[in-house]
Amino acid sequence: MPNFDDCTSSAASNSSDLPSWLTDLDASVAQPWIQAIQAAEMPGLGDGPANRDLAELLKSDSAKIFTPLQQSGLWLLAGDLDRSHTISQDESSSEGSFWHGIMHRREGDFGNAKYWFHRVGRHSILSDLSGMYPELHSDADEFVDRVANAVRTGEHVEACQQVQWTEWQWLMNVS
Repeated sequence: MPNFDDCTSSAASNSSDLPSWLTDLDASVAQPWIQAIQAAEMPGLGDGPANRDLAELLKSDSAKIFTPLQQSGLWLLAGDLDRSHTISQDESSSEGSFWHGIMHRREGDFGNAKYWFHRVGRHSILSDLSGMYPELHSDADEFVDRVANAVRTGEHVEACQQVQWTEWQWLMNVS
C-alpha cells in the first residue's frame, strides 16, 4: 500500500523514484525489499499492522546489507516495535534517537517519545516535515500530541499516517 513518495529532504537529495538506500543496491537484491515494502499496509499510528513478508526478509541474511538503523526502521514498518527498539536504543546518534522516538510514539508512550525527540536536537528532517506539513507538524512535540489525539479520537489518522510515512522515508535515507 505505501508507495515511495518524493523521498527527498534537505538531508538526503535524490533524483530517483526510489530512495537512495535502495537504488544503491544491486537490482536483484533490492527488488524483494521494494516489493515487500510496497505490498505492506500503511504503517499505523500504533503498533501495527504486522507485515510477515517484510519480517521474514528481515530475518534473512539479505537484511545485513542495511545499516542497523535502517533495520530498526524496517522493523517498525514490519510492525515489530520490540525489535526496532532493541536496535535504536543502542544508537546514540541523532538518527538513533529519532527512530527511538518514533518507536515510543507508535507504542503510545508519548512522554517518552517526546524525550527522545528532544535528544534528536535540530535535525533537517524535522524542519523539512514542518515545511511540508505546516498544519500537522510544526515541531516533533506537537506532532506527538497530534498523534496521541488521533489515536484517542480517530480524527486525522490518515493525515498523521502520511506525515509518519514521509518521516520514515526521509529517515531511511540518512540512517
